[in-house]
Amino acid sequence: MKDITIRPMKEKDISQAANIHRKVIREGLGQGMDYEIEDLFMSFIKKSPKTCIVAEKDNKVAGFIVGCIKEWGFGVERSGWIEMIEVDPKLMGKGIGKTLGEALICYFKDEGIKEVHTTVEWDSGDLIAFFKSVGFDKSSFINLVYKSK
Repeated sequence: MKDITIRPMKEKDISQAANIHRKVIREGLGQGMDYEIEDLFMSFIKKSPKTCIVAEKDNKVAGFIVGCIKEWGFGVERSGWIEMIEVDPKLMGKGIGKTLGEALICYFKDEGIKEVHTTVEWDSGDLIAFFKSVGFDKSSFINLVYKSK
């Protein structure tokens, strides 16, 4: 997209990114969390500033992607991970998410990373289609969960 600027997320972007998150998140998801999403963004920026990226349109955050680099977890070499990607619902379908995904993947490649992973709920067809459009495919991982009683 011509009128989109891709750049690192800054502290001043957090409230706009949080507002996008609140628009995108499904009803009920996240209820009972004891932290604010703003705190999570601040944590991501402090921990891995080069993997927190925003798309800016008309001086406003239009979308964001948050990733990280993990070292040798579960037998996988140093790898990139996409933790979150969201685009303002009013701007979805315009290539912003794809541009963000490609920017983060490009950064990972520059860092010598050959594999990028993410996790998607099995029934999120639109998100699965999005990741496939960026070049993702099924992995050899099986996602497991433990829930405390």
